Amino acid sequence: MKCVLCDQRKAKRFCPAKNDFICAQCCGEKRVLEIDCPESCAYLKSGRERENEDFGNRLRRMDEKTQQSLVQHQETLAQLEYFLGRDRLSDRTLTDKDVVEAIKVLLETYRTEDKGVLYEKTSDDLRIEALRRELRKIIESWRNPEGEQARGIVDPKSTRLQLGEAIVCLETIKSLAESYLEDRGSRSGYVDFLARLFPREGKRSSIVMP
Repeated sequence: MKCVLCDQRKAKRFCPAKNDFICAQCCGEKRVLEIDCPESCAYLKSGRERENEDFGNRLRRMDEKTQQSLVQHQETLAQLEYFLGRDRLSDRTLTDKDVVEAIKVLLETYRTEDKGVLYEKTSDDLRIEALRRELRKIIESWRNPEGEQARGIVDPKSTRLQLGEAIVCLETIKSLAESYLEDRGSRSGYVDFLARLFPREGKRSSIVMP
């Protein structure tokens, strides 16, 4: 019996979403991303466990600065990762490199501001620019919860995230994306992991901790 998805490899796993048998490779590569897996699926659960373990190992290999950021800014990082995971589900072409490039541009803006100059760096790549804008919205919602982010004004009385902390958070996400890129096994290992991390019902959870 051949896999109903690729029609090439031998089908050994029963897929409750397809109500038919699929191969292990399609199950591993396409679960959640292309297959609407139910939360009760045993292969989804075991796959998450393996990916969570791998992610935890990556976190443990991060430098001390990143480790501190994971603890101190868990909620901000979780929101950034939640967005990236959801964006991956809606855009199958999103890659880890896109994330790295968008964050690099955004970091230029914040590092310039850190020097006392308000200048918003943008990207000529429409794809990267759209991603940069959404990431900036999230960061600004933490920096200035009172809604002045559109004018580039931050009220120190209401801010929840200092500029230096925002930079550290973005550097943390960039480092994680780069760690997956270094494996060269997948162009979207990090965003794929994030897409599969959160329950399909849309409930946001915290960043995985080692």
